[in-house]
Amino acid sequence: MELMEEVSIISKGKIILSTTLLLIGLTAFSQSKPTKNTTRPEIIYKQSHSSNDGNSNLFADGIKLKMDMSILNEAAIEREEWNPADIPADDIYGGVWSNSYVNAYGSSINVPDTFLVDLSNFSMPCYGHMTSNFGRRGSRRYHYGVDLKAKTGDTIYAAFDGKIRVKDYERGGYGNYIVIRHINGLETVYGHLSKFLVEENDFVESGQPIGLAGSTGRSTGPHLHFETRFLGRPINPNFIVDFNNKVCHRDEYAVTNSSFKKTTASSRSILKPGETYQVPADNNNSNKYVSGEVQYHRIKKGDTLSGIAKRYGISVKKICNLNNITTKTILRPGKSLRIS
Repeated sequence: MELMEEVSIISKGKIILSTTLLLIGLTAFSQSKPTKNTTRPEIIYKQSHSSNDGNSNLFADGIKLKMDMSILNEAAIEREEWNPADIPADDIYGGVWSNSYVNAYGSSINVPDTFLVDLSNFSMPCYGHMTSNFGRRGSRRYHYGVDLKAKTGDTIYAAFDGKIRVKDYERGGYGNYIVIRHINGLETVYGHLSKFLVEENDFVESGQPIGLAGSTGRSTGPHLHFETRFLGRPINPNFIVDFNNKVCHRDEYAVTNSSFKKTTASSRSILKPGETYQVPADNNNSNKYVSGEVQYHRIKKGDTLSGIAKRYGISVKKICNLNNITTKTILRPGKSLRIS
């Protein structure tokens, strides 16, 4: 009897052992089948393309893509640093925001001895040549801006990022005109418009259409009257913009007391291509005007330092030294590089 029980126990043990082995086998078989991959795709991407299987260049492409995306993200962050709902340069202008008058400040705000203006995202307000300069008009009148040739209906663009402070009409002067307060602290004026494309308090980006050219107000023909001002005080636009080459002279401009000095020159004195405008003495180190010895290259999409250097017959090192940049500096389309 005891012997039969032992045999029975042994038989049961074999059955249990066989069943266990069968289950293990089935489990192992099921694991060998393809299963849904829950691993993060980017980890798999890095692992598969970083091996020596002839596809290492794909990993390099992935890195380049991430670098390109980082550049785009950087540009987006730069744009988002300022909230469009805010008032531009509010601290400089003492909280004054008026939808009337070109100069709404008078002597109520103290002008700093020096203020550095960022000009890096400048856009030409229109592309016509200059027809009238900053300066005297006869013995009693003074022209506080420059006139740029334009046909009625030509598009007028914002010079920098900013906010529309004034959109108004002045019969005996500007006609339909716009004043923009810019993030960089400047204000610009656009006169004699035939039509407005923006409203007061709208945020606009550099190069955005704001109106159409015309001949409203005190005007003898269609053109754009363009002014640059700081705290309401006019600055000769030639100190900031090279109108012959349609770029800013540099990416920064130092506003000083000399910036507000009037000239005795007539507004009829138009610079010819290659001529240099008189630079205020205390701004010589801040602005290098285009002449026979100083040239600038307007950066376009796809430009590289080596390509620019080859085009002008100079070295990449010289371009870097002239512009205080490195070979790793990102070239932003629309900016200018000094190349001589």
